[in-house]
Amino acid sequence: MQPPRRVNLPTEKPTGRKGQNLALPLEVEELPMGLRRAAAWSWRFIVVIGALWLIFNGFGMVSTLFISVLVAILLASMLQPFVKLLTTHTFLPRMASAAIALVGLIVVVVGMFVLAGRQLVDSWDGIATAAVSGFTQLWNDITGYFKIDLDSLGNLGQLQKEALDQLQKNSSSIISGASSAVSTVGNLGTGVLVCLFALFFFLADGGNIWRWFLGFVPSHSRHVTHEAFRRGWKALSSYCRTQILVAAVDATGIALGMVGIDIVSGIMGRSAVALSPYAVPIWLIVFLFSFIPLVGAIVSGAIAMLLVFVLQGWIPALIMLGIVILVQQLESNILQPILMGKAVELHPLAIFLGVSAGAVVAGIPGALFSIPLLAFLNALYCYLDGRDPDPSLGIDEKNIAYFETREREQKKTLAERARLIPQK
Repeated sequence: MQPPRRVNLPTEKPTGRKGQNLALPLEVEELPMGLRRAAAWSWRFIVVIGALWLIFNGFGMVSTLFISVLVAILLASMLQPFVKLLTTHTFLPRMASAAIALVGLIVVVVGMFVLAGRQLVDSWDGIATAAVSGFTQLWNDITGYFKIDLDSLGNLGQLQKEALDQLQKNSSSIISGASSAVSTVGNLGTGVLVCLFALFFFLADGGNIWRWFLGFVPSHSRHVTHEAFRRGWKALSSYCRTQILVAAVDATGIALGMVGIDIVSGIMGRSAVALSPYAVPIWLIVFLFSFIPLVGAIVSGAIAMLLVFVLQGWIPALIMLGIVILVQQLESNILQPILMGKAVELHPLAIFLGVSAGAVVAGIPGALFSIPLLAFLNALYCYLDGRDPDPSLGIDEKNIAYFETREREQKKTLAERARLIPQK
């Protein structure tokens, strides 16, 4: 009986620059090839994770600046088609087109806030009166339902005195909290200014900024990197437009629900404050909070339900709660996965896991930027893998010509310097 034949597995032997084999230590050669490859992948993976951890902590020290620049990038991807349209079909230069887009964005945002704020200010007396009566009725209902005897709760004056004593004892903490709030407002103002400043230059001179970064890439990889970046930028722009559409649909559904409750209450002859004047402020609140994943939907829905409760009581508030839950479920389970999946070419499960992972790692900013980052990286990887996600973009001939001209000028400059250097 012949002994079993031994199969010699191929071994990887690194070669030098001239092709000579470099001998591996004996203890390394005895290891299976699969284990060696797994070890090679493992230590590289650890190095990448460590580098990302250092980058993440470094950006955490300048989080206001970093988040402001990221918001500016998202806004630039959304407004760039408008700037390109103005530059192409009008006599305006790109700098003026970028300024018009930036001013238009500011006017629209400020206008929505002014419109919503004016309606709230004009109706503030009615809201205050309805709020007092609503909470009084709620307190009476609670004490009546649970049969609470207010006299058994003790002297209210004594409770008030104890509350004032606690307030005086904790005055330093309150002052510290107020100082922290002022600091937060200052950071917010700084972030807004940085965002607007960066947005203007991204719109006006984004191509040259990107070419500057592209200059650090080796020349043989520069073209592929640029084309992959163009696909990623297109996916990012599609994401922003789709997110605006989803937020608008969500806000419109809740605002129409509030108007519907108001109409039904009027038909039934309920003596309550009208809800229709507050539809626009609620639309704006829901629209803005829709850009904050996970937390935004809960907060905006709670505000809408609380407003209906204050103005018209428990039953309309419960109906409003049902409308909010219905709209948000349709938006999160049907509208957003379908539209967002088509826009960024990501599976709905990947979108859900991406938002969850971003929220765990970096809180609300992580949840906000996780899907744009996934969309950008997915398009980038698809192009590098040979699967063009958007063949209609074609090849950017202007970028190729730019770097060819730049390389010729660099060679010419180096040749002139070489002639000026005295030969030894």
